[in-house]
Amino acid sequence: MYEKFILKTVPRVLSQIDRDKHSTTYGCCDRNHWHLKTRDFASAILQQSGLALALLYNTDFEGNIYYKKEYVKEWAEATCYYLRKIQLGDGSFNEYYPHEHGFPPTAFSLYSACEVYKRLNMNDKGLEETFKKTARYLSKHIEPQAYNQELASITAMYSAYTIIGEDWILQGLETKLTRILSLQSPEGWFSEYGGADIGYLSVSLDMLAEYYYMSKDKRVKEPLERLVNFIQYFIHADGSIGGEYASRNTTYFLPSGIEVMLQEGNTAAMAVKREILKHSGETGYFMDAVDDRYCSHYLLHSFLRALEKEKANYVPIDEKALLPCHKGSVNMYFEDSGLYVYGENDIYAVVGGRKGGVIKLYKGEDILFVDCGYRVDYGKGKIAATNWQDNAWNVTQNNNEIVTEGKFTLVKLKVPSPIMHMGLRVVSFVVGNKIIGFLKKKLILVDKHTDISFRRKITFEKDGVHIQDEIKSPVPVNITAADNFSLRHVASGKFFAFSDLAEHNRKTYEAINDLSVEQFYGYKTEKLTIS
Repeated sequence: MYEKFILKTVPRVLSQIDRDKHSTTYGCCDRNHWHLKTRDFASAILQQSGLALALLYNTDFEGNIYYKKEYVKEWAEATCYYLRKIQLGDGSFNEYYPHEHGFPPTAFSLYSACEVYKRLNMNDKGLEETFKKTARYLSKHIEPQAYNQELASITAMYSAYTIIGEDWILQGLETKLTRILSLQSPEGWFSEYGGADIGYLSVSLDMLAEYYYMSKDKRVKEPLERLVNFIQYFIHADGSIGGEYASRNTTYFLPSGIEVMLQEGNTAAMAVKREILKHSGETGYFMDAVDDRYCSHYLLHSFLRALEKEKANYVPIDEKALLPCHKGSVNMYFEDSGLYVYGENDIYAVVGGRKGGVIKLYKGEDILFVDCGYRVDYGKGKIAATNWQDNAWNVTQNNNEIVTEGKFTLVKLKVPSPIMHMGLRVVSFVVGNKIIGFLKKKLILVDKHTDISFRRKITFEKDGVHIQDEIKSPVPVNITAADNFSLRHVASGKFFAFSDLAEHNRKTYEAINDLSVEQFYGYKTEKLTIS
C-alpha cells in the first residue's frame, strides 16, 4: 500500500542531493546550497534523505528500480560523510542559521545517519566518533516545547547506542524517556507548543514506535496505544488528517509508527493505515502537497520504513476495524486538548475549542465547510485573530454543544529583509542556540491578548450546525471572517489542502463595537446562511 506514494516521490528527493562524486559538496542534500547557491550553508536536517536512499537500496519491491544499484548505495554513504563535514564543534548542527546549534537537525540527522550506517554495513571509526559527539550533545539538551523533537532525540540516541555500545548513552536516554512519558496527556497526545497537533503527533508516534521496534522496551507500548487511539479521531473520511483545528495546523502523516502498532495488533492502527493510504496512488492525494523539503526531511523515509516492516511481517487489515468517522455516531470531548468530535450518520465534525471554536465538517468524503472565526487587520502586518491556539480559552461542552470564550490574540507578521538576516546571523554567532528561543517567542509562542472579547457557541442539530458568535470591542473595529490559514509560523504548515477551497463565511463587518452573528450550515442543502 505504501509503494505508489514512494515511487512518485523518490525522484523529487533525489533531485535535492548532490550526486557528483567530484563535487566539494558531494552528499549534500540541500539543493539551495549546493546547486542554486541561494543559501551559504547547508541545512543539516535534509541529510535524512540518505536514509531514504539506504532503504531503497535494501528493500526489494515491485517498481523499485533503485534496489541494489551501487550508485544509490554510494549516494547514501556520501550523505553520512557530508554530515560529518558540517558538524559543529559541540556535536550539533544547523538548520536555518549558521551557528544555530539547532535541536531538530541534531536529533533527526543523527537518527537517519546511524540507520544508514547500519543498513549499509558501513565501518568507519571517524563516523562513529561523529555519532558519539552528537549523542553526547543530545544527552545534555532537551526540547521543552516540541515533544516530537525530544522523542526523535531518544530514538536517535538508541540507534547510536546500537553502533557505539557505551552505557552513558542509555543513561542519558533513560532520563529523557522518563521525563517525556510523564508529560504525555492522559488523552494520549504529546504537546506541540501548548496543544495537540495531528501531523506532529504522527512524528511523535513514528519516533517512539521506532524506539520500541528497535529496543522492545515494554514501557512505551501502552503510551503508544494511547497515542494511536487518540489520533484515530482526527482522520477524516476523505483520508486527510488534522489541519485548522489543531495546535499547528499540520496536514501530513508519517506512517511507520502506524505499521509498528498494526503489527502489535492495534485495531485503530489498522483502520488508520487503510484510510490514509486509500487514495495514495490517485491524483490529489493529500500528501502530494507536501513540499520537497519535508519529503526530504522525514516523510519519504517513514513511508519506506513502513514498507520495510510490512514486507518483513505482513499483517492483513481486518475490515471490521473502523475509524470514528465511519462509525455513524460519535460524541467525544477531549477536555485536556479542548478538541470536540461529533459524528452522526455520514456527518463528521471536529471543533478546536482552544482555537476559538474553529470547526471543520465533512459529509461522507466531501468537506462541507470550515469556519475559522474572525480577524481584525490593523495594517502594517498587525492582525488580531480568534483562531490562535491558547489555553486561556474557557471551553465548556455538553451533549451536542460546545462553547468557547476568550480574547483575540494580536500577532505581528514578520517579513524577512537583508538587514534582519544580517542581524540574526550576528546574534547567532555571538549567542548560538539562544537565538532559537527568541525567534520562537516572536513567531510561534505569541501570547498578547487584545481587549476584544469573543464567544462562540456551536450546536449540532438534526439538519445542520448552528453557530452563534458574539464579539465585543471597546472601540469600533472592522471584523473580517478568517480564512483557514494559521498566523502561527509552522515550517511544515500551509501545504495545500482541499479544505482551502471549502465553503466558509467570507463576510466583512465594518466599524462595530458589538457584533452578533448567527450562521447555519445545512447538511442537506450545503448552504450557508448568516444573520
